Amino acid sequence: MTDTLTSVLGAIGQTPLVRLDRVVAHHGCDGTILAKLDYLNPGFSKKDRAALGVICEAEDTGSLVPGQTVVELTSGNMGTGLAIVCAVKGYPFVAVMSKGNSTERARMMTALGAEVILVDQMPNSLPGQVSGADLAAVDREAQRITKERCAFRADQFYHNGNPQAHKHTTGPELWAQSGGNINAFCDFVGSGGTLAGTTRYLRAQNPTVKCYPVEPKGAAVIAGKKQSIPITRSKAAATLCRT
Repeated sequence: MTDTLTSVLGAIGQTPLVRLDRVVAHHGCDGTILAKLDYLNPGFSKKDRAALGVICEAEDTGSLVPGQTVVELTSGNMGTGLAIVCAVKGYPFVAVMSKGNSTERARMMTALGAEVILVDQMPNSLPGQVSGADLAAVDREAQRITKERCAFRADQFYHNGNPQAHKHTTGPELWAQSGGNINAFCDFVGSGGTLAGTTRYLRAQNPTVKCYPVEPKGAAVIAGKKQSIPITRSKAAATLCRT
């Protein structure tokens, strides 16, 4: 029974790496490409790591006290991670979402014990597409609920527990699983926490490791390009600057 976990939180992390040899061969590349399967986390995404990191940091600093409500604006993944973490740790969790987000994600968070509050889209918004104005409305509602309930706002864009979670888990896992043989690391950017934290660890092991953010062609704001497609939030640069 030595491999039995005391809670599902122990199942967050230690996801496998898979060699993409057929992709390499198909494109005629040299070397090895490894993919980390973080969809195997309990909440099906890497955001489980960030959720646990943000909550643990808040507990350590006293920003979150036993029984206090946790509130977060979410489109799904971070909310799912927080719903799991808060359920295990005993914090009521309120997920604030736009009605333009996936109804399936809302149902999942509800099933995990979260209180999900859906905010109407703005009059000119398209169903299923969350605009900047929609997101601003959700943010206002999240702020209102946080103040009203004296809650802790688990803002992944600002809490250092997000990148620190990847510095202490994703980075070391990648290094150990690859035998320390990493030349480059890339990740798509949302909050920027995965890239920031993993970069900190990998470059501490080998300063020559190249780390790349991946952005949509029409919204390469970190690359300094002009935005030509709608994006919901672009605060990733603030997180990346803390690497």
